[in-house]
Amino acid sequence: MTTAIQPHAPDASTGDLHLLSILESGLPAELGTADEPATYTVPVVFSRQVSRDERARIEDPATARRLAEQIGATGPPLRLAVSDRRLLVENTNLDQLRDGLAAALAAMLRDLGGELRAASDERAVAADARVVEERRRSDATHAAVSTIHFE
Repeated sequence: MTTAIQPHAPDASTGDLHLLSILESGLPAELGTADEPATYTVPVVFSRQVSRDERARIEDPATARRLAEQIGATGPPLRLAVSDRRLLVENTNLDQLRDGLAAALAAMLRDLGGELRAASDERAVAADARVVEERRRSDATHAAVSTIHFE
């Protein structure tokens, strides 16, 4: 069973990565008992496969540090790991997610999507400029060659 952690569905038209729900079957069996751990790993389902660039940014320890600072987390350091289509949020608990970590994770992924899209757009513009320059160079070369006659 899964539990949704986002009150508003993201815009699916962008194709941005977002989180869908907590995978309840991946939570510790001790939750709600006297043996409940203070922190544990919470598996959260992604909306799609994670790209190499997305994974690198998500798993960067600086990302987890920023999130922990945003929510004022104390205790063991927060850690984020990607496993297939799941985000493993390590050293946290459901209270932290409810009290701000879920929203901080959603915002981080929105920002990440925007940053990666902007970088991709910049690469596309640069590639287009290279194509235009190559066409200009080819046209100039062709024009120069066409003025040469072996008569």
